[in-house]
Amino acid sequence: MSKSLSVASVIEKNKLASGTPFLAALDIEVVNPSTGVVAEVLHLVRNSEDIVFNGVTYTAMPFDIELKEEGGAQQQLNLRIKDITRAIQTRMQEYGGGIGFNVTFLVIRGDALNEAPEIMEFFQVVGASAAEYEANFQLGAENAVALTFPRRRQTKDFCQWRYKDPETCKYAGGMATCDLTLNGVNGCEAHENTHRFGAFPNINANGIRYG
Repeated sequence: MSKSLSVASVIEKNKLASGTPFLAALDIEVVNPSTGVVAEVLHLVRNSEDIVFNGVTYTAMPFDIELKEEGGAQQQLNLRIKDITRAIQTRMQEYGGGIGFNVTFLVIRGDALNEAPEIMEFFQVVGASAAEYEANFQLGAENAVALTFPRRRQTKDFCQWRYKDPETCKYAGGMATCDLTLNGVNGCEAHENTHRFGAFPNINANGIRYG
C-alpha cells in the first residue's frame, strides 16, 4: 500500500502551540553543472504574500513537498513548485535541467521572522522535470518531512538559537534584532555575545552534523 504525506499536513501535525503560524520556505541554490559554482539563490515561501526573513526577501510561490512510501520500496521525496512565471524552469534550462541544485527546506514561525527557523534540512536535486507551469524536483538525502521538528543541526555559520532566549542566546542588551551570523553587521560579534553563538564555525565549510 502506498502512503503520502505533504508538508502542509506535517506542519499542522507538529504545531508547537495552538494558533502558531508556520510558513514553509525554500532556499534553492542554482548550481552551474560545468563549474560547480552557485550562480544564484532563489528564496521562496509558501504564502499569500512575500515575507522578509532575517533580512532576506522570500517570494510567495505555491509549492508542496510530498513524501511517498511504497510497500518495501525506498522513500521518495518530491518537490512540486507552481512556476507561473517560469522563473524556475528558466534556471533549469540554463543550468543542466536542475540536477545538482541544492535545496534547503525551512519551517519558519510567521511571528518570529528575525529568529532561527524551527526546522532546516538540506537536500540535493537528483531528478527533475517540468511541464507547463510546474517544476518537479526529486530530492535526495535525508527526508525532512518525515521528522518531528524542531530538530537541531550543527551548521558552520547560522546561529540556531532563538534571539534573546534566556536558556540559549541569553542576550539581554538593547539591540532589537540579530541576523543570526557570527561576524555580520548585526550578528553575535556586534552584540558582544560570540561566546553563545549557536553554530560551529570550526567545522568544514561544507560540513553539516547532527546534534
